[in-house]
Amino acid sequence: MDPIFDSKKDKQRYLDYVYKRAVKHAFKELIDKKVIVPDQVEDIFFFTDEHSTATNGRYELRKSLERELKTGTYNMNYSCYFPPIFPKAQNIQVFFCNSAKKTLIRAADIVANKIYYLAVSGQMDQLKQFQNLFYMNLP
Repeated sequence: MDPIFDSKKDKQRYLDYVYKRAVKHAFKELIDKKVIVPDQVEDIFFFTDEHSTATNGRYELRKSLERELKTGTYNMNYSCYFPPIFPKAQNIQVFFCNSAKKTLIRAADIVANKIYYLAVSGQMDQLKQFQNLFYMNLP
């Protein structure tokens, strides 16, 4: 999907979309495994690496996550409503952190780079050894 990467704003919008989808997927897995009880979630805080917040989309990352997790989303193209997975959530916050100052952000970068390497080198089967790793393939 090369056209996505022709514009910085298109690229950031796509990366925010992927982030939102991956977060929802991981939360759903944790709910299915009974690690999280959806009705008990009141506050969700995201600590993510600093990145551009300018997109050509309608919503910034925080608002997009809030709609996906707290209020639900409606897809007008397919006339489908996707209910929220945390309907009782009160607060969703996103903090953009400098990886030079936050150790866990650096650790997440290292893990992401390893997964990226395995993906581009055709070695995704190696990820099966990690029991608590959630991943999904997107275009």
